[in-house]
Amino acid sequence: MVAVHTFEVYPTVEELNEAVGRAFLARLNTLIDEAGADSRVNLAISGGAITTSLLPSLLPSVDEIDWSHVRVWLVDERYVPAGDEDRNDEQAWEGFLHAASGVEFVRMPTSDVYAPGAGSLDEATVAFADTWREIMGEGSFDIALIGMGPDGHICSLFPGRVDMDEASPILAIRNSPKPPPERITVSMPIMRACAEVWLTTAGAAKADALGRAFAGASPLNLPVAGILSPTTRVYLDEAAASRIEVA
Repeated sequence: MVAVHTFEVYPTVEELNEAVGRAFLARLNTLIDEAGADSRVNLAISGGAITTSLLPSLLPSVDEIDWSHVRVWLVDERYVPAGDEDRNDEQAWEGFLHAASGVEFVRMPTSDVYAPGAGSLDEATVAFADTWREIMGEGSFDIALIGMGPDGHICSLFPGRVDMDEASPILAIRNSPKPPPERITVSMPIMRACAEVWLTTAGAAKADALGRAFAGASPLNLPVAGILSPTTRVYLDEAAASRIEVA
C-alpha cells in the first residue's frame, strides 16, 4: 500500500463529512496562525461532492475560521458562462463561501468573457495562468481539499491525459470525457507541489480506482495516484475503501 500521512475510513458519508470537516477546519486554523497576520493561506478546493456535500455541511462552523486570512482557489473549472449551474465556483459560493466573511475567492474565467471567437479557451487559460503567476509565483497551494472521479481523475486531469512534467501551471482541457467538454485546470506538477492534499471521496464506484492507485498504479493511467504521498491525508467511506489492501 502506498504510504500516506493519514488514512481513515468511516461507515457513512455523514460520518465521513463530519470527521473531515472537523479535522480540516482545525488544520486550517493552524495554518492561518502559522502564516501570520499579513498573509493569506492558499486553499484549493474541487467541485463535485466537495462543493455540494462536504462544504455545505460545515456551514454551522463557518465562523470558526477568520476567512480574511484565506484565499480560495478552484483546482479546475468548467468553461461555461458565469452563473451556469455547471460552474464549480457558483456551487462553492452558494453552498458555503457566501458565508465566509472576508474570504478572497479567485475564480477562473468564464466563457462569456472570452467567447465568441476561435481560441477563446486558450485566451482564457493564458489569462488565468498570468493571474496565477502574479499571486503564486512559482509556488503551489498551502492545502487542497479535493475529491476524485470513478475513473481516478482529479481536477480535470483524466486518465491518459496527464503530463507529469508539464511546464505550465494552468491547462486548457478540450473534449473532456465528462461533460462539459471544455475546462480549465491546474496541472499535475502543481498538485504534486501542494504542501498537503486532503483527498476525500465516497461510494462503491470509486473503489476500483482507489484500490489500484494504492497498489501503485501509474498516474498516467490513474491520475489520483499522482497525489498519493506522505503528505496526503485520505478520508473515505467503507464502500470507497473496500478494494484497498491495507498492509
